[in-house]
Amino acid sequence: MSWNDTAPRRRWPFVLGGVLVLLAGLLVASVVYAGQHDDPPPGAAAQDAPAEPERLSWGSISWVSLNGTQVPLSAEHGPRDNSGGLASGFTHDPQGAVLAAVNIATRTSGLAGGEDVFGPTIARQTTGEVEQYLAATQQTYREALGRGGATAPVVIGYRLAGPNTADDVRIDIVGRLTNSSNPRLRALITGTLRVRWIGGDWRLVVPTGAGRQVKAVPPGFTPMPGQRLALVG
Repeated sequence: MSWNDTAPRRRWPFVLGGVLVLLAGLLVASVVYAGQHDDPPPGAAAQDAPAEPERLSWGSISWVSLNGTQVPLSAEHGPRDNSGGLASGFTHDPQGAVLAAVNIATRTSGLAGGEDVFGPTIARQTTGEVEQYLAATQQTYREALGRGGATAPVVIGYRLAGPNTADDVRIDIVGRLTNSSNPRLRALITGTLRVRWIGGDWRLVVPTGAGRQVKAVPPGFTPMPGQRLALVG
């Protein structure tokens, strides 16, 4: 049963109560109302106009557990190094960019491990307002601990957003969020990630935009290998 199958009047704290969570590098509202969705913001329909998905050749993809969530690994496109909770060494192509964005953003969220994970990931694999990003993630992590923990989303779909170059790629993502204490409560969120090729690998650009909750997967998204574009996995 999905989170909106029942409609009690009380509020259900979905992930962190009434705070905003730094989620995959996006500011995402972390309260879900049982039986109620937020309406899309003005202009969202134009952004979600149907587009022909860009199909990428992935080879073999496996999903591994990272402190309660799932991240993708590829023998062909990286990460080549997946030790100590970190991930680096991605191919210089769109597939490597997508995998890097998902892996780095998940690790910097503060919802997929402690400071031993998000600290070095932010320091080595992000660019932009790095100090502010670290401070925001530390706050997110403390909020999560204060509420008994929370799980990062699983990225189930992507859409190359553009305009992109070989060294600068924007990726729209859609993620599925599941309440760790009540798995029947789920939601979908979307947002945009950006990575740049710097020093021989991809780095996540510290984001400045906000993600949003959606009722269904918007048009034009392609499922991540091994995932379904659905509220229920």
